Amino acid sequence: MREELLEHFEKDEYAKWLGISILNFGEGFAEVAMDIKNYMLNFHGTANGGAIFSLADVAFAIASNSYGQTAVGITMTMHYMEAGAAGEHLIAVAKEDKKNQRLGLYRIEVKNEQGSLIALAEGMVYRKKDYFIR
Repeated sequence: MREELLEHFEKDEYAKWLGISILNFGEGFAEVAMDIKNYMLNFHGTANGGAIFSLADVAFAIASNSYGQTAVGITMTMHYMEAGAAGEHLIAVAKEDKKNQRLGLYRIEVKNEQGSLIALAEGMVYRKKDYFIR
């Protein structure tokens, strides 16, 4: 099932376009990475919040769908703690805090290679009855 899940997750064209790579995942967990490119910078010369949010969102999506059951995001709150810089390698780790039949709550941390917290997010998904992989 793990190989089928990985193949499914790697179909994310937006994540590919951003250069996001999947480092690791398991049930209720995901770790993804991205390098901040010049085209991801805002007018202050730091990483655009949307790029950082997208990295966290991919980790969130993989962690919440890691059971093969369709899970769709219903809320996500992001707290930006430090600016990201061009060339910086960011890693987002999503961990499941709570899961039931209908909902799942996740905490997502985005850090740079030095381990400094760039952003912290919390997301909730709604779990549909259908499975895309069993």
